[in-house]
Amino acid sequence: MDLAGVLTRMPRVRKQATHELVASVLREAITAGHLRGNEPLPQDEIAAQLDVSHIPVREALRQLQSEGLVTYQQNRGASVAALTPEEIREIYEIRAILETAAITQACADIAPEKLKRAVRILAESERTDDPARWGSLDVEFHELIYALEGRPRLHELIAGLLRRVDRYWLSHGLMLRHRSEFEQEHRALLGAVAQGDVGGAGRCLQGHLAGASRRLIAEMVRLEAAAPSSLPGA
Repeated sequence: MDLAGVLTRMPRVRKQATHELVASVLREAITAGHLRGNEPLPQDEIAAQLDVSHIPVREALRQLQSEGLVTYQQNRGASVAALTPEEIREIYEIRAILETAAITQACADIAPEKLKRAVRILAESERTDDPARWGSLDVEFHELIYALEGRPRLHELIAGLLRRVDRYWLSHGLMLRHRSEFEQEHRALLGAVAQGDVGGAGRCLQGHLAGASRRLIAEMVRLEAAAPSSLPGA
């Protein structure tokens, strides 16, 4: 994918921009699937396209490296991080541990207005055909039913893991290819939470994440077999 073409569609930032602003622009391009794994991220080109100095670009890339979105290779510089199937499987396993802990507490005290909002989110996700909007609603649904307010560190951990894998789902419209399975699983999960069924919610969630892991890995294998250059993250 053309880095310049992607960045020209992103908003320009201030000449004296902080690295957080530059990181935000690059993070959005990566997590939305516009920049795929192994794509080079030359500092000169990024600085020119965003009309900023090299310093915030360098610091932004280091920040994104700490988030697992960028990697550095000797003599090649920075590039978008690519995940292997084994890494994707591990991320989903870690998510299952963290998100099961989150939903266990949520089942005990989720407010009725949150349940109503979750129903509205699912209804909208079932209507939209926009992959980016579907992905945004998916994140909103999970964060809502996990009741992460007041638990910023848990929220940060879960959000970071979501960012690492959601960019693959957004590539090639993979989310919409599997929307029926996801939506059915979301409905079952919400039903268990609404009933305060801690065990049922945990089982629904773990099944949902295990299924998502299998589907994404299968899609990666399928796309690689069809055309190596079309692999999400290649």
